[in-house]
Amino acid sequence: MAPRLSNQENHLREKVIDKGRASSAPPPSTLRSKSQPVPSSLGGAAASLAPHIQRVQTESRATTPASPQELLPSPDPVDLMAQLHRSGPSVVKGRTGSVLSRGFILKTDHYPSGRALDLELNVHGAPNFRSPRQGNLNVYGVAQPRTQGLRAILSILRCRPNSPSPTRVVWFCTREEPIVYISGRPFVLRDSAEPRRTLKLSDRAENLEAIELRLKNDILVEASRFGGLILTHNEVASEGDNDGPILPTWTAVDTANVRTTRELMEGMRRDGWNVEYHRIPISPDRPIEDNYLDAYVRVIKATDPLTTALVFNCGMGAVRTTFAMVAACIVRRQQLIVKGMADPYETRTVGLKSGVSTPSGNQATDDRIVQAIEQQMAQQDLNRSLLRIAYVVEQCLESKGMHSAIELLLTQPALLDSLRKAHMGNYGVILGLLGCLEHGLKAKKLVDKVIDACDQVTNLREEIFMNRVKYSLTTSMDEAARETYLTRSAKSLEKYFFIISFASYVNTQTDFQQSFGDWLNARSEIWNQITFLRKSDRPRFTIFAPISDLSSLSRTSTEGRALMAGQDNDVAISGGQILGDEFSDHVVKNRSGIILREGTLLKSDQWLSESHEMADSVRGAINFRNVPGTTIYALGQPSLEAMDEVVGRVRETHPNAHKIMWITLREEPIVYINGAPYCLRREKYTLRNLKDYGGISASRLEALEDRLKDDVIAELKAFGGRLLLHTETSDGTVIPVWEEVAPSDVSVLKDVMASRCLVDGQVEVNYARIPITAERPPDYSDLTELMDVVLKHNTSDTPIVQWLASAGSVSKSPLMTPRIPPRTITSSSIVTLASVPSTDGNDEVESQSVYHSYQIINNLLRVIRKGPTVKRAVDDAIDLCAEVFNLRDSIEEARSQADQASDERIKKQFAQKGLHNLRRYFELIIFQAYLQSIEPDTMRSFETIETFVKSRPVIKTFEKELAADGINALKPLERADIREGMPLPDEVKQVVANRSGVILSASTMLKSDFFSNLQKMSLPERIDGSPNFRRVPLALRLIPARSMSPGDHPQFEAGSADDGKWVCGSGMPTVQGLRRALSRIDAGPGGHNRVLWTSLREEPVIYVSGRPHVLRLTDRPLENVEATGVTTAMVETMEASLKKDVLREVRAGEGRILLHDEVEERPGVFSIVPIWEHVSESDIMTPRDVFDLMTEEGYNVDYDRVAVTDEQAPLPDALFQLYHRVKSNLATAGDFVFNCQMGRGRTTTGMITACLIATMQQDASLIPEDTPSPDDASEGSPYDSMDGPSEEEAYLQGEYKTILHLVGVLSHGKMAKHMTDRAIDHMQDVQNLRKAVYDYKLKVDTSEKGSAKQMKLLNLGINYLYRYGTLIVFANYLIEMRQHDAKEVSFPAWLHERREITTLLSRRSLD
Repeated sequence: MAPRLSNQENHLREKVIDKGRASSAPPPSTLRSKSQPVPSSLGGAAASLAPHIQRVQTESRATTPASPQELLPSPDPVDLMAQLHRSGPSVVKGRTGSVLSRGFILKTDHYPSGRALDLELNVHGAPNFRSPRQGNLNVYGVAQPRTQGLRAILSILRCRPNSPSPTRVVWFCTREEPIVYISGRPFVLRDSAEPRRTLKLSDRAENLEAIELRLKNDILVEASRFGGLILTHNEVASEGDNDGPILPTWTAVDTANVRTTRELMEGMRRDGWNVEYHRIPISPDRPIEDNYLDAYVRVIKATDPLTTALVFNCGMGAVRTTFAMVAACIVRRQQLIVKGMADPYETRTVGLKSGVSTPSGNQATDDRIVQAIEQQMAQQDLNRSLLRIAYVVEQCLESKGMHSAIELLLTQPALLDSLRKAHMGNYGVILGLLGCLEHGLKAKKLVDKVIDACDQVTNLREEIFMNRVKYSLTTSMDEAARETYLTRSAKSLEKYFFIISFASYVNTQTDFQQSFGDWLNARSEIWNQITFLRKSDRPRFTIFAPISDLSSLSRTSTEGRALMAGQDNDVAISGGQILGDEFSDHVVKNRSGIILREGTLLKSDQWLSESHEMADSVRGAINFRNVPGTTIYALGQPSLEAMDEVVGRVRETHPNAHKIMWITLREEPIVYINGAPYCLRREKYTLRNLKDYGGISASRLEALEDRLKDDVIAELKAFGGRLLLHTETSDGTVIPVWEEVAPSDVSVLKDVMASRCLVDGQVEVNYARIPITAERPPDYSDLTELMDVVLKHNTSDTPIVQWLASAGSVSKSPLMTPRIPPRTITSSSIVTLASVPSTDGNDEVESQSVYHSYQIINNLLRVIRKGPTVKRAVDDAIDLCAEVFNLRDSIEEARSQADQASDERIKKQFAQKGLHNLRRYFELIIFQAYLQSIEPDTMRSFETIETFVKSRPVIKTFEKELAADGINALKPLERADIREGMPLPDEVKQVVANRSGVILSASTMLKSDFFSNLQKMSLPERIDGSPNFRRVPLALRLIPARSMSPGDHPQFEAGSADDGKWVCGSGMPTVQGLRRALSRIDAGPGGHNRVLWTSLREEPVIYVSGRPHVLRLTDRPLENVEATGVTTAMVETMEASLKKDVLREVRAGEGRILLHDEVEERPGVFSIVPIWEHVSESDIMTPRDVFDLMTEEGYNVDYDRVAVTDEQAPLPDALFQLYHRVKSNLATAGDFVFNCQMGRGRTTTGMITACLIATMQQDASLIPEDTPSPDDASEGSPYDSMDGPSEEEAYLQGEYKTILHLVGVLSHGKMAKHMTDRAIDHMQDVQNLRKAVYDYKLKVDTSEKGSAKQMKLLNLGINYLYRYGTLIVFANYLIEMRQHDAKEVSFPAWLHERREITTLLSRRSLD
């Protein structure tokens, strides 16, 4: 209870209040008696005001004479209202819990506007409780219930305690935010700045429930400070659709009435309720492929659909609950069918199945009856859909009038037809999905029935339609608000897409041994469509076809706003208007096949306009050619006659060949009609490959072609033996053609090749289908498959490669030739398949030809073995196969066209084309580097190319760099050629431009590592040549738990190094500076200390005459050449190659080398100056050489390298390397030294990391739990309305939202942050990480909004905040490993299991 004040103190308090009102004195509740201290729990701000409070008290006593009346005792208040009133405004800002921390509130969980009012059954305390109208599958849904609502639901489901044969209820909670029950009512954790937005902390059930336990503890601790009360916030209902006010409300709590959801459910179960609880967190934007459907299936498959009830809940019981109900119904339907029971969603015709066999003569009559009933039901569905369309449009119209929606629709029958198709779920992407699925139409019909049966609160299919229509008809709100409708519509379409895929999966399962995730991962063509759905750079409305354009719906909209962006341009690019024949239009629009569906064409696959003159051309096989010097042939898709001609010619050329290998790399469905190939295309994009089936496997592609064949034959029958085809004229126009076709003249590729497997009984023709997506480089898995096919065949094979080629004789360094689409000519990939004969391993040998190179290519060559040799092999292969298309030339042509284009749209198109081909060039070099690392005949014992790339994350860094550089990446590196009659270029420019080393390549320089103002002048000691050297005790000292005050945090203090353990930091030292630094810490010759020196530099460094120099690009001399993810071995290999490059240049210059130095011309302005220096070969050393020299000279130093990118957090692998290095040497090393370039950011991070590791290696019994007990906080704590820390103080304490959220999700977040903060403060001589983040935040806030400068500063600030958060996470990992004595797992593996951490750290905000 509150401390009682004396009468005099009460009187003084009133005087001070009066004075405060007149002179703005501090709030009255801050005042105490002279003997009463300010509680330490309020932090530094309250303590700092204590002297001021006491001074006011003293002045009041001195200046205010006490009258006899004032000295009389006054009664104490019997309530806490005054104190609570004064504390209310500051409670949220001053919260200090691990989860309920500063800026967070507890809000009531019910949305007053989220209740469905037309349910058949309403249950008090259980909003939106319902079951599907059809199926009787014991599936239910509800919003988050109160305790009494939960009891009511369980009573309805007949699972009360002591009931005979109680129903088993399995309860699924899908909430992804922390929930606690207080007095039977659910409360959620929210950010006070956005109280209506869900707080996304974690999607792992075990982590979320641990967070809820910590939240419960925070509530009880805070309530003990306020007399058993906690400040909550209550959302009040309002009239209309507007949000109601949120009122701060004091709520009584104690250990008995605060429970987590799991505690509530387990308590019910202990009381005898037959309920089983599962938490499967799903955020509204959590990707569906993230295994939560599998989580449902794992539980549901073990239940009996006849005796077990399934209940699902989310916050409002709307979208997530309905989606889960639909999924559960689909699974339970399959369970019943497997049991041999009737399909609950099957259309039943009464009277047709009487149990007596029907005479054969009446079968036709029965079939007609069934057909008539089905037609009647289809008409009812159509009528219902039309009524719903009119209702939805009427509701969305802003200017509502009598019959306005009906009149609008009746006057536009084409629009009504498009709306009807969309309302029934026939979107273009959905029809594309159905073509990929076996029995896709059946799966969609089932899903539609289940959705309609579960639509009491929301209809998942209609949500797509409604939000799309709302976007077009809502013009009064701002564009950002309108965009939410479009986003919701896209999300709903994605859910619809997935639930159909899920239904198709379920229909194939009997025991659900295969997971949905595995089933989905095996179907890359479905993933390709999902990627298209999620693409941000596609025309926004494309995915909503047939209602992509709804401009005619909105009479107030401008013509341009609602049109589908880019559609007209796409048509123009494709060669002109499509289809002039009205009947042809009608046929295309009304196609109803599974593959040959509405809006698709069968277009001739002969690209005559792109046919090149070939020496040995074959009619019907465009671009037929032989790769010189090989047994490889390439051609476009041939006709059947041309196919036979090609085989004949190959036999003539290779009479001794007994086998021919034919590889088809087409990914698009192909069908042969009257001997000619036709491919499937979209009506409005007839000259573009259909991308619906990107990534599809060969077997499923051939299944699609079988369905396409069936569709073609069905259309033939419908039109009496005539088929609508499309062909391309010489000017690129696509025109319709009707052709007489017999069903026997329709065939697919696998049947065509099967009929030609043996030629004249002598030559075997082997056929392989390896689908590769057009207009992009092959996936690494495609390359692996190509290699497998090639290596299976001996040297007598003659591969014939169609479109994208890959095969050949292993003994003759066979090549893989590229895909060359004759129409668009947008890709070429030529890769050496076997190890190219090297020039004795000498990378310096120049090729006979001089090829262009690019900065991104040179960056890649630095990190792969024998980079120049690899590039020359790829360049030679490109030239060898360049008869039709040259990849390198195409890059330069696209760049030149982009530079010349005045129209930005055209410029972007050419730039994209060039970047695509540069990416292909990049990947071919990677592939050749991989091939060079294996022996083709024993490749099975080596890593695959996928693992080769994955194990080199630096490649991903370069890929991102390529994407970020845009058109600038296309700029070739120029050489300075000296020709007769031309003026001599500047010597420095000539040397830099013509460098040709593996690392020291064109347009690179060697810049001195030292520059002005490198040394921080405030450091207590300086060592010449070892900039920013400092030395502090290694570990923090833990205060034992027994000496801690109740409720206080674990305490850490700077250690005293009594154990002789120190940590040091330094910039990159000179050779002489290194000697001085090692001697300073007693590790010189004859010294007694062992030093563990770790370099954290990622960039390659070379010592020239004892001074370190670093590789830089000439156009970015002040920026590090970043290669995030590069390994230590890679960096040191690069440095060894760099040493060779420098030595070669020194020899060529007769002892002279060109270096660059940095000079400050005026404050803040630096220039790079060239310096010629005379050196000997012994003056050139790598860092490893330098430290080996130190060891030879008697210095006791152990050197290693852990590569870390500058201005970024160490990668998890790097932190784990440091962990092992420090931990394993703690017993023997005295000093742990870290260095980067300046000895600032990375060095300080390394020092902090070592401090955390060493601190956690202390006695585990000293490490306390960081979760205080509610009993630890004194119930008599006084109330104080101090505001707590100011905003600046809070930021300097590291209390950013990202960090506070991170602390909440970590198992020991509060302790981990506290320990990290003390380590940061302990190592702050050169940089304080928290202050660095705040400094960047201030710079970002004062920069011009949206400017390049602001974006750069923001990126740097976020990188520092990420580093700070990563260190806290690492500290938490150390605590877990130490406290629980669990089997040690690596930090990367530990982090991989906690994806919520990486999600939080990926937020781009400095709030």
